[in-house]
Amino acid sequence: MKRILFAILLLISVRVANSQTTYYWVGGPGLTSFTSNANWNTALNGSGTARGAAAGTDILVFDGSNIGGAVPATGNVTVSVTSTNFAQIKVTNNANVTIQRPVGGGGTGTLTVNGGVGDDFVVDAGSSLSINSSVIDGNVIFTFNAAATGLINGSYTIMNTGTHRMNLPTAGALVFASGSSFTSNLTGAASYPFGSNSQSAARAAVFQSGANLYYNGGYSPMGNNSAFMAIDMQPGSNWYHRATNAITGFGSFFNTKYFGNIIVENGATLACDGPVYRIGNLTINNGCGFTTHSSGQTAVLGNMTVDGSFAAPGGSSNALVLGGNSLQTISGTGTITTPNLVVGDNASILLNKNITVLTSSVVYGKMDFSNSTLSGAATFTAKVADNAAGVTGNLVAGSYQVTGVIGTLASINGLTISGAGIDPGTTVVGFSGTNMLIALSKPIAANGTAVALTFASDTATLATTNANGFADATGSVQVADNKIYQSGINYIISGATTTPFGVTTGSTNTFINAGFVEVNAPVTVNKKVNILSRLTINGKITLNPLDTIHITSGAFINGTFNSSNYIATGYNTAGEQSVLQYDGLATTTTFPVGTSSYYMPVTITPVNSSDFTVAVYEGITTNGTITGTPFNATQKQTVVNAAWNINRLNGTGDATLQLGWDGALEGSTFATLPNTDIGLITNNGAIWAPPIGTGDNTANIVTATVSSFGAFGAGAVAQVDPFVFNAIPTKMYGDADFNGGATSLNTTQPIVYSSSNPAVATIIGSQIHIVSAGTSDITASQASDGFYPAASITRTLTVNKASLTITADNKTRFEGAANPPLTATYTGFVLSETPVVLLTPAVLSTPAVLASAPGTYPITVSGATAANYNVTMVNGVLTVQPKQNQTITFNAPATKTYGNANFSAAASSTNNTIPLTYASSNTGVANINSSGIISITGAGTTNITVSQAGNDGYFPAPSVTRTLTVNKANLTIRVRDTTKVVGEPNPPFTITYTGFVLGETAANLTTAPSVSTIATASSAPGYYTLTVGGAVSSNYNFIYTNGRLTILPASGTAQQYMNAFMSNSSTLTVRVYSPTPSLGDIIIFDMSGKPLIRRNLFMPAGFINMDIPVYHLPAGLYIVTIKGDGVDLKKTILK
Repeated sequence: MKRILFAILLLISVRVANSQTTYYWVGGPGLTSFTSNANWNTALNGSGTARGAAAGTDILVFDGSNIGGAVPATGNVTVSVTSTNFAQIKVTNNANVTIQRPVGGGGTGTLTVNGGVGDDFVVDAGSSLSINSSVIDGNVIFTFNAAATGLINGSYTIMNTGTHRMNLPTAGALVFASGSSFTSNLTGAASYPFGSNSQSAARAAVFQSGANLYYNGGYSPMGNNSAFMAIDMQPGSNWYHRATNAITGFGSFFNTKYFGNIIVENGATLACDGPVYRIGNLTINNGCGFTTHSSGQTAVLGNMTVDGSFAAPGGSSNALVLGGNSLQTISGTGTITTPNLVVGDNASILLNKNITVLTSSVVYGKMDFSNSTLSGAATFTAKVADNAAGVTGNLVAGSYQVTGVIGTLASINGLTISGAGIDPGTTVVGFSGTNMLIALSKPIAANGTAVALTFASDTATLATTNANGFADATGSVQVADNKIYQSGINYIISGATTTPFGVTTGSTNTFINAGFVEVNAPVTVNKKVNILSRLTINGKITLNPLDTIHITSGAFINGTFNSSNYIATGYNTAGEQSVLQYDGLATTTTFPVGTSSYYMPVTITPVNSSDFTVAVYEGITTNGTITGTPFNATQKQTVVNAAWNINRLNGTGDATLQLGWDGALEGSTFATLPNTDIGLITNNGAIWAPPIGTGDNTANIVTATVSSFGAFGAGAVAQVDPFVFNAIPTKMYGDADFNGGATSLNTTQPIVYSSSNPAVATIIGSQIHIVSAGTSDITASQASDGFYPAASITRTLTVNKASLTITADNKTRFEGAANPPLTATYTGFVLSETPVVLLTPAVLSTPAVLASAPGTYPITVSGATAANYNVTMVNGVLTVQPKQNQTITFNAPATKTYGNANFSAAASSTNNTIPLTYASSNTGVANINSSGIISITGAGTTNITVSQAGNDGYFPAPSVTRTLTVNKANLTIRVRDTTKVVGEPNPPFTITYTGFVLGETAANLTTAPSVSTIATASSAPGYYTLTVGGAVSSNYNFIYTNGRLTILPASGTAQQYMNAFMSNSSTLTVRVYSPTPSLGDIIIFDMSGKPLIRRNLFMPAGFINMDIPVYHLPAGLYIVTIKGDGVDLKKTILK
């Protein structure tokens, strides 16, 4: 059965295809008739068959390669149309077609697209189609049959004062592909380019990602009301708002609509007539504005670049909802002022400009303030685990909204929505309690009816680089009303500050609760803090005395711990100290603590899960407390000058402690001791006990297992001999002065040092000072105190030479060039010494000579000697290179349009040592500077040439020339509608311009446009076309929009007026002016009073013409009357 059906369908398709005839436009450029059969031919060159009677199966093609048939021609085609139908119409090969009604013809020309095989309404890339006709000439309507489809890859324009439109009965019937454009500027009454809700299906025109819509004024392309969207602006599509739109009377622009990207430019203001449910990237150019609706929300899911103004009307409650699912950057030089601000649960916002909020600001997701601020009279709330009442709703896969909602919708913007068929990570970005719908940040994944939906948020994350952090009045959040930082929010601090945490207005809590905290810069905390998730340390955290960082059970610390990244447990002379508390510790864990100057970590390995606090301070005391008696100089010699306070709050059993320190804190004797003579020391509240455990005097750690906790330190085994002078470690030339490390139980007499070889070492005070390499006997002596005898011990000090490496620098030269100067790099000099201290200098040589062939040659270092350095000499390499070619890469630049910004030629070479040079053959089109930046000066073509000179090592590169084409910019020239009274001379006509670039005005045109009309001072009342034209410019294409001159009757606008005249031998034209809409009958009487012809007439406010055939009436006098509701007009005419 399937095969049979397929065969039938195939036969039908073949029959339809075979019955269609393709005709090419051969009518040439200029204004001519679309429906004249002679203007169409089955062959592009006109050698085929002319179109016979128009058929609904015909395929009509405008091919820009030849629009003249047998007389080949190119250029713009302008055609006048009357009602007709065909299967397909195609504009291809850079054709440019303008469609209009016959001049002065009035009425409507409907072009019905019946459909065929493939797309039926096609404008290819590089081609354009325009409907441009004034109301005097009439209206043009394209009507699709239900099966017809269209595809636009080029440019399509609908504009002027006629009531033009497209009737599209099927959703998705017309597709604008990436790179295509649509321009709209319709000012005729109720003129919606893609129809109203009674003329077209919803979302009948689809703008795919990369497609562009240019709104230049007039009625809304979206349609006539808020419940209808004629177009589907998909994510990634672009709406260019180039004219200020009306809030009412011109259809619905933004009310409950979804958009891709919106760009406001050309000095326009975008005025929202209702809530906006989706904007991708929002760009507001300098001098432009975006005005939100008075209520609801404006949802932005992409970047905001505001160089103009983003604001709300007075008294508005509108909320700016930032609800994207990827990073959104808010930037620009303009201003953003919003009544309310919501940062969605799944959003990540980078704030590169300040925002003013008037009523409330709520953050559910991540808000990186960078160095910018929120200010204004608003409240501020950073949320944790928020939720709202659940509802049910209907889902359609691919849609961005939930419909048919049952339940209460309130305060759900920014929350994550969940339910069967909802993609995880979807944010509510808008809702309507009236229409019972919910707008989403991501498309629905699956269909569903009455699906249960829930709303919740996770945890807000606040990030800042502000030097004032989250200080109440000067930090990232400066709103004037209450600030609420809910318990458990996350912080990322990437700038040095003393106020990293936000404090809720009026809060008296001593602790704040934070989820995770990331510290990427030096900070001093402004509150005690409980860490509920993790603390990441990539910067120094300073705690004030009595502060606490509390790592709660299940949380942890991570990061890169070192002398720059740790927690400094601050203290004061009153003995008050801050602590790091870690709960639920069950495995080996490092406490990255230290003092303000040194990193001094503690590692604890408990037997059982326990809670600990750790702190450290400099300046060891006798009782292990900050306020205890400090050690004297002698006592400090055998310890590390610091103490760690480690306490267990909960838990039992032993724990292994490891203490670490900086070598600068070691006593002079301690520094010389072997590992076996150092260990962990404990204090019983009065004295320090002998060391226990093990030590490593190279790694600067001691380790021991303890069962009780308190004050701990690192110290040496107690001295037994009355006088000890250990062997002096070998030193190296350049080492700093040091203490000999002798100790004595005789504490009343000083220890004196002497050196047997002052050329190697001298004694400065109690320090040994190294003079040079060699050996010297150092004697430590002490006189008797009456109890201990005098003592003297001599140790040999060996000072090794420092290591000095002399490395010949590698060199390169080209064949035939002289050798470059030979140089060397010295590594290892100490004490700021230079090569002048060498006994004999280094000699650099190479066998390469001027005539040496390409290759590598050694650069030899020799002869260097020094008294205090072991010299290592490392040879280098001289590379002789053959002269080389250079190749320039310079791709053809893309076609530009006059007014485009400067751009780089993007040329490069295989050799970067010789600069490229640039030239433009036609500086009237473009200039190019020495950096390769091209600036456009006019439309046309120019050759850009890139060259590169040669030198000793490189041949000149072959120049590369590319053609740059700069198209003219489009300039719309429009004459404003004008009114006068019959008998008056024509008034001055006003011309407006849209599309000037680079700040240019009409003064920049070679020839200014002029306005012409057939109307004179004696012309009868009625409408007359104001034709604008004649402009000349080398840089602009002109799009003319004619205007209308209304000649009012002498009675003005308050009374009816009628004029009847024979417009040709067989047609009577009745022209009526009515100040208000009215109904009436036109009746033609003969002179005896007999009615001959009757016509119904609807009279809108203003003029209307009705043509009445009178070919059957004999010549003579007739009376024409119009009678109706408040209308009674009469005129005698001669036929």
